[in-house]
Formats: sequence, structure tokens, C-alpha cells
Amino acid sequence: MADIRKIPVEDLKPGMVFSKAVYIDSDNMLVAPNIPIREDDIKRLMKWGVSDVETAGNILKGSFSHSTPSASSGKTDQIIEKYEALLGMRKRLIEVHSNACYTIDQIYTSIRKDIKVDLMKVQRVVNDIIGLIKENSNVFLFLHGLDDNERNYLVTHSVNVTFYALIIGQAMNYNDKQMLDLGTGTILIDSGMTKIPVYIIHKQSNLTDSEYQMIKAHPLHGYKALISYTDLNERVANISLQHHEQFDGKGYPRSLKGKEIDEFARIASIADSYAAQISSRSYREKRGAYHAMKNLLASGVNKFDPEILKIFLSRMSVYPIGSLVELNDGVIGIVIGSVTEKPLRPIIKVILNENKEKVLDTQVINLLTDTSRYISKVMSEKEAGVNLFDVLWGF
Repeated sequence: MADIRKIPVEDLKPGMVFSKAVYIDSDNMLVAPNIPIREDDIKRLMKWGVSDVETAGNILKGSFSHSTPSASSGKTDQIIEKYEALLGMRKRLIEVHSNACYTIDQIYTSIRKDIKVDLMKVQRVVNDIIGLIKENSNVFLFLHGLDDNERNYLVTHSVNVTFYALIIGQAMNYNDKQMLDLGTGTILIDSGMTKIPVYIIHKQSNLTDSEYQMIKAHPLHGYKALISYTDLNERVANISLQHHEQFDGKGYPRSLKGKEIDEFARIASIADSYAAQISSRSYREKRGAYHAMKNLLASGVNKFDPEILKIFLSRMSVYPIGSLVELNDGVIGIVIGSVTEKPLRPIIKVILNENKEKVLDTQVINLLTDTSRYISKVMSEKEAGVNLFDVLWGF
């Protein structure tokens, strides 16, 4: 029986023909023997995050598109330098994040009590976040583990959504005013939840129909509160009102569709969904960055602006920064960056060696140049037996 070999998806070319079937995994066939691989097949595999396919056959037509590491070596060096620079920013990030959470906790308390809000306080913390992102746009890597306080979930979630929304805004070349407006609206995104009974917010069992209707009313509560108790302009307040609208018109509260939804809110919707999925809640475990991204892509055709989602994907990559992965040799690491042209071959910081022993120094594997290695699976923290907060913050 012929040996089964793995072929990296990025080495496939349209028109390639194999003597035996090519499989995505043991249960799913990509193409039958003697059937050309189509460009759509390759695009679909990359969209799904499939890193390699399997076959026992020989190539009958076409040739492999082997990686050219030298062409990307400069970008790879920049990624590693960026990560090393990030290590020096951790203390400042936690200070900015903590200060933002403290400020927004105060702001949400004021809104809950129908007290006028000092907008200057909000904008100061937003400008601090913008400053961090301008200095190193991969700073969000260290948000992992800073969102696990269930009691203050609304606050930490709002702050984390702001980071991801501003990452998108930066990628869309927003000017300083646009960045400040986007950040101010997203950091107050869940103002309306302050008007929802706390027992509903933290309920671990299924919501009743009436409770769910109360939750669905929070965007309108938020909009009214921001108009009443802040000096925000209507467009910025609309981020709170519209962040649960969907591109296909099936969202709430007004069933807006497509470009009827303000661009700020379309950005916030993606950031809100991603941040929520990678956060822990009392009623579910958090998803890893990779699985959160796959879920966004699966629902993205209907729920999100496809162009903005594409920008977010290109910024985060198929294996988003912060993804835990296991390589074919048993090494476990965290993705710290990738080259856009080769999203399936990211840069990995080693956490556990092949014997599952902790690696304390900074060991980096560049899958662009180390072609003998590949990602065999994406892991949760539980599967890997690690805590991302401990890994990233060095505790």
C-alpha cells in the first residue's frame, strides 16, 4: 500500500491532477483520482483554515508551488522584532487596560444611575489605546487573559472590543478624528446593558422569551442613555444602537440591512463578536482565536460586512495572533505573526517542547523556512494544558 503524504495547501496549484484521491481528512475527499484541482477548491481550503491535504497518489499533471522563504524573510524578521518589542510593552498595556476598565466602570455606573457622563475621561483612555496601537498594532496579543473577570465582563468586554475595532480602523487608514470617534463609540458599546437586571446578564441557564426580549432592547437603551447623559454626536451614539444589526437585515433592533448600518457599527459588530467568543463566561468556555475566526467566517456572509470582515481576516490571518497550535513534531506554541502571502505558515513562539516541557526562553519557529514542520492541530488552553495569561505575562 502506498504511503499517504501530506501536502501543504499553499503548495497546490489549479489544474493539478493526482493518480489517487486527495483528502481533506480521513472522512472528507477533496477531489477524486484524475480530477483537476480547481482554484475554488484551494480558496475554500484556505477559508476553512485547512493547512494540508492527504493523498497516496502521485502527481500526474502540474507542479508544486513551493514556498520561497527568501522573498518573505524581511517581513519575518519584522514580525519577530515586533514581538520582541511587544514584550517591553506589557507593563504599559496592563496599565492602559486597567485604567480604561476603571474609567468605563465609573462611566457605566453613572449611566446606570442616570448621571451625566464626563466625556473627556472616556476620550483620554481611548487616546491611550490608540497610542498603543500606533506604536505596535499587535498589542492585542496580550489581551488574552485580561478578560476573565466575570463580575466586570461588560467593562472588560467593552475595552477589548475597542482594541479590535481600532485595529480595523487603523487597517482602513482612518484619520485621528475617525479613530477617536470609533474608539469612543465602541468603548461605550454596552451602555444599554446597565439598564438590564444583573441576574439576566449573569444567568447561566437559558433565557426566557421575555428575558431575551429585554436583552434585545439594550442597544436602544444604550443609544438613549448616550444621547441623554453624554455630549456624543449621533453617529458615535449609533454604534451602541446598531452593533447588533446584521448585514442581511436579520439583526436588531431595527432590522437594518447592508450600508443602512453605519460603517462604525459594522466594524463594531465584528469586533464585538470576536471579543465575546474569545472571552470566558460562567456558562461556557472561551473559544480559541482560530475557532473564533472560523466562526466569524462561517456566519460572515450573512451577519457582517464582507469587505470589513476581509480586512479583519487579513489583519488577524487564518491563524490569528494568539492561537495555540501543535506542530507535527509535538511542539506546542503560540502564533505571534504571519506573512500575508503565506497565511498557513505563521511564526510560532514555542511554549512546550516535543516532550511537553515548558520552554522558558524565547524560542521562535518560522514555518516559512522550517518546511519540515507544519501545524497539525489548533488547541484550546485546556487541551494544551497551559494558561495563556501565564504564558504571555510570564507568571
